[in-house]
Amino acid sequence: MADNINHEVFGNLEFDYGWVKKIELELFGEKRVLEVVIDADDDADFESAQVESYKEFFKEIDMRVKQAEWAAFDFYQKESPDIRAQYDNDADINRYVPEVTKKEELYKLVTPKQIMFPMVFDDDAREAGFLCDCSWEIEHGLGIKFENEIVTEVGFQDILL
Repeated sequence: MADNINHEVFGNLEFDYGWVKKIELELFGEKRVLEVVIDADDDADFESAQVESYKEFFKEIDMRVKQAEWAAFDFYQKESPDIRAQYDNDADINRYVPEVTKKEELYKLVTPKQIMFPMVFDDDAREAGFLCDCSWEIEHGLGIKFENEIVTEVGFQDILL
């Protein structure tokens, strides 16, 4: 088992419960260091779908970022009234689940951590997504899932794990 590999598509990766590397990317209004995680065992036997997903996802990464930001904003607009209704304390509501009317106001509530390329067991399905921490769901975080480069689901991080 190798701790590090240099893959012809993914580049230099280190094994840490999946194959990982760090990249810098502007997302939710800030340049951030994110982990790229390719889900595979320590034998580095990647699925061809993961390789294709990685290539396609990063081909137009600026578009993926915009799609993710809008998808998160739409999700928050839909879910935040129900989440706000669960709070008793107004100070906590406005800190963790403030009313947001512009996409840019969401940026301070979301902290992207990883770009995940899960195993999908289907050569024709390209899956990827962003895993983020967020103020309104500390325990389960926020996942933004892409299938074939289209946002298909926004919810807890486990949609990608």
